[in-house]
Parts: sequence; C-alpha cells; structure tokens
Amino acid sequence: MKYRIEAIDLLIRSLPADRFDFAIGKQAAVEGDEKNAPRQPPRRPSAFGVCRLTLKTDDGRTLVGCSGDRPSYGWLDKRTDRDSLTKLRALIALMHSARDIWLAKPEFDSLFPHWLARHREIETAGAEQGHEPLSSAFASAFIERAVTDAVCRAEDLSIFEAVKQDRLGIDPSLVHAELKGVRLSDWIPARPRTLFFIRHTVGLADPLTPADLAERVNDGEPETLTEYAARDGLHYYKIKISGDADWDIERLSRIWEVIPISSNTALTLDGNEAYTSLSKFNAFVSRLEYEAPGLFQHIRFIEQPLTRALTLDPNTKRWIGRISKRKPLIIDEADGTLDSFKRAHEIGYSGTSHKNCKGFFKSLLNLALCKKYANEGEWAFLSGEDLSNMPIVPLQQDFAALGVLGLRDCERNGHHYGLGLSHLSEAEKETLLDKHRDLYERRGDEIFLRIADGKVDCSSLQVTGFGVDASTMPQWESLTPMQTWLDEEYPATASPA
Repeated sequence: MKYRIEAIDLLIRSLPADRFDFAIGKQAAVEGDEKNAPRQPPRRPSAFGVCRLTLKTDDGRTLVGCSGDRPSYGWLDKRTDRDSLTKLRALIALMHSARDIWLAKPEFDSLFPHWLARHREIETAGAEQGHEPLSSAFASAFIERAVTDAVCRAEDLSIFEAVKQDRLGIDPSLVHAELKGVRLSDWIPARPRTLFFIRHTVGLADPLTPADLAERVNDGEPETLTEYAARDGLHYYKIKISGDADWDIERLSRIWEVIPISSNTALTLDGNEAYTSLSKFNAFVSRLEYEAPGLFQHIRFIEQPLTRALTLDPNTKRWIGRISKRKPLIIDEADGTLDSFKRAHEIGYSGTSHKNCKGFFKSLLNLALCKKYANEGEWAFLSGEDLSNMPIVPLQQDFAALGVLGLRDCERNGHHYGLGLSHLSEAEKETLLDKHRDLYERRGDEIFLRIADGKVDCSSLQVTGFGVDASTMPQWESLTPMQTWLDEEYPATASPA
C-alpha cells in the first residue's frame, strides 16, 4: 500500500499545577541579570504536546494518527550556558523542523526505511541548530509515533500485530549491519504483554512518611511514599539519587526502613547524570554495598549515574567494568543516537532505557541488539522508564510499546504529581473509563490510573493503532497550536519576572 501524509499538526494541552514539588537530580542554574530576565518556564512544563497526523492511502481512505510527549527540555538539554526559555523555544522550533522534514517528502510505501531517512535529516537539522542529540531524538520520535499510529490504522492492526507481522518494513540491518537477517518478529513475545508491575518513582523532594509533611494537600490521594506503598501494594521502586553520597546513603537507608520488604521488593537507582567523577561514583557504590547490604542486594540496576559525555567516553571502560560487576549500569540521557546503546555496551553498560520519547523504533533496534548479545553469552536488557507520561496519548502508547517489547515492569507515576485525569475534559474522562476499565478507575470525583497489587492491567490497549482507540483520541478542539501556546505563555516581550 502507498501512503501520503496530508497534514501534521503540533498541538499542546495545558496541565493543572502539580500537587507538590518534584526534583529529579542536580538542578542547574543559569547565571544572569535576573531583574531584566523574561519569565522562565518550569523545568517540567505544565503542558504536554500532542501530534495529529493525517494520512491518505492509495485506495482513498483518510486516517488520523497521534502521539504525545511532555516537552521536558530541562531533561533533554542540561547545558548551563542557556536559560530555560531559550531551551524551550529551541526545542519547539526543532519539533516544527521535524514536521517540515516529514512534509517535504510525504509519500512512502514502506514506513521504516522512510522513517530512517527522515530521522537522519532531523538529526542533521538538530545539529545545525545547536541541539543535543537527545533533543533531536525527541523531535523525531514525536512524529514517528504519529505516523506509525496512522499506518497501523490503515492496515487495521494493533502496534503489536504490525510489528509481529512485519508490516512496518523494519529491517534492523539498515542501522546495525551485524543484525543482517534478523527478523524482529522472531524476537518479540508470541503475545503482547498486558500486565505490568509499576516502579514507583521516589523524587529527591518526595516525603517518605506523614511525619515529613509540613502540611497536607488533602485531595484524597496518598501524599507520602508509605501511603502509596500501602494503597497500591507496591513492590518496585525507582529512587532518585543526587550525587551527594552522604545524603543519598542516608535517604536510601531511610527508604529501606519505611517501605514493606519482601522477596519481591526491587529497587532501581536513577542518577540523572548526577556524577561527574568516576572515582566518586565508584566510592558511592562501594559505600552503599558496605553500609546498606540488605538494600544493596535488592537493587536491580543503576540508571545514568554519569553525565552523558562521560558515559560514552571509551576511556571509562576500566572503571565501568569494575563497577558493573557489582551492579548493572544502564544508560538513559546518553541514549541520543541510534548507536548510543551499542557504544555504551562496548564500554561495559548492560542496558538502556526504553522511552517512547527517545524513539519506539530505536527501542526495537536496541531489543534486537540485546537478543544478539544474549545469544553471544553477554547479558543485556532494556528497562521501561519515563516519569512524564500522562493520559490519554503518552501513557497509553507507552504501555502499548512495553507490550511489544515484552518488559514486565516500568516507571509509571507521573500521575503521582498530578491529580489523576483532572487535565482532561469530562467527556474524555468518561469515554476513557468506559473503554478502559482495566486501566482507569473512579475514586471520589476524579478518575485515576488503576493499580492493584503493584500492577496495571492494560489488556484493553490492544486496539487498532498505537494504543489509542479511535473513539478515545483527544478532543482536538480543546488543544492549542504549540507555537501559539508558546507565544502566549512566554511572549518575546515578556515583562521582567
């Protein structure tokens, strides 16, 4: 079948204020004249982007595909030589460049090779505009999922069926020559995984017990780690570390004291590039193993402890080999290009994170690399991450992707910082609850992600398209064009903060 992209609309949905503050790691500040500086957006904008892509088939049908992501420029680009507003504007400009690149060559008959050529062009555009590779990956992935969704609808297939039946033209050897002859359909599950353990994120500022609260939000939802652990039956936790070994070890020890412990309890640590010194990171791991041996045994892996530049430095191989013998290390922010995981694995990293915002096709390629390494006797794995997924589109598409990849657990509590589906219209909420009673539930006056015994059931997401049923797409008229939102929210002539 031949396809033609008719339109790509970049839209945005505003979010209510977070329930409470969130901190993921070291916070970078930009020096400057604060008196005359324009108002700066928060590190995690109170909004997420949605892409609406219109696709026409050669038999005359018109389909709409969608995708969504939070434009978390502060995570994508941690350079300190530019302020937040400059980063946000630059990211949105790059997303529009990605749209224009796709629209410049709108016709294709096999999605994957056509995507790969567009992805390379977006990488080039990002480099020319001074972006980090991770930002280019984000801009590319934003369009990638929308066109994939539309193609799945045109073929009347779910995303799992489309990959399993080789209907997207995915040839891993086009990116990694050593994967010549590999068929992804042979390496994904026989059936999509639909039940996932939730790894509850514990941010640096998150209260652990009620005694840590100065005052309560009192919105009926848990507000502390112990309350969430009890209500949701949590087994898995993702804990942010700051790079200050003394502070981190004390906080980790306290977390270990207050959470329910069983043979199923599993922890992961996330550094978010907190460490700039290999020797200091090595010392932290050694101290943690010695001072908190029980906790240490339950840590599955440590995510992105070092800066992205240091992560991919081949000169770190001896250090990484030494540390990874005690705990597996994976990359996240360093995974900016299609070959980042391969380069990191050669240095000694065991895995990389799956995030739709870094690219679903990239995760499929990384899964193929993991299978290849495993067949050669080297352990390698993907992890499911991404705090910022919110319903409708980002959350559901990520669960659908996890089902294809076969991952059994994932970081999933952006809902923890927002009040359920309060950012959606009443009509959208009711439709979601009607179509996805396994995924969502009503509590009081609001609708929330449904977690039982630490797990989420996503069986209802096996629909035509990429995890979003046509009847549950966003109400497009309630969204704002992305550039309009930016100009109105942060006008160029903004008054001093």
